[in-house]
Amino acid sequence: MSQNEALEYKKSGNRNLNNNNFDQAVTDFTQAINLNPNDAEVYLGRATAYFGIAVMSDDTSSLDRAIGDLDQALKLNPDFADVYSARGRVYSGKREYDKALEDYNHAIQLNPDDYDAYSGRGGVYIAKKEYDRGIKDLETSLRINPNQPETRQIIEMAQMMQKMQN
Repeated sequence: MSQNEALEYKKSGNRNLNNNNFDQAVTDFTQAINLNPNDAEVYLGRATAYFGIAVMSDDTSSLDRAIGDLDQALKLNPDFADVYSARGRVYSGKREYDKALEDYNHAIQLNPDDYDAYSGRGGVYIAKKEYDRGIKDLETSLRINPNQPETRQIIEMAQMMQKMQN
């Protein structure tokens, strides 16, 4: 029974995530974790909700909670590329760029078609003013998934910043 209940909370958490109802998603994923603490995807879901809360409200403690959940997800499944990519995103949000790069690199090593990891890593390189590397990663991300208009805009912005730097 608790497995089915955990699955229902997980589904509800994902629906709430998709609707940007981050607080309710945290509640749902927490219930799922209480019923089935061995599901790495649920920790990833709750971490994503915490990240959403942090972005919407500048609540930096939510970033730390997200890291804790992502660490737990990796303990349960050390080869879960999406978790490394998500943790890279959170570290990037904390401006811990070296840790972010390490996680994005690991995500790409596990899944070379992870356009999100290339995009995230490209953003970190741009933040570090390593424009050539950033643009290259963003272009790789677009080759994998061309349906990213915001990535095209970031490339254009990075190219302008690079010209201003030179």
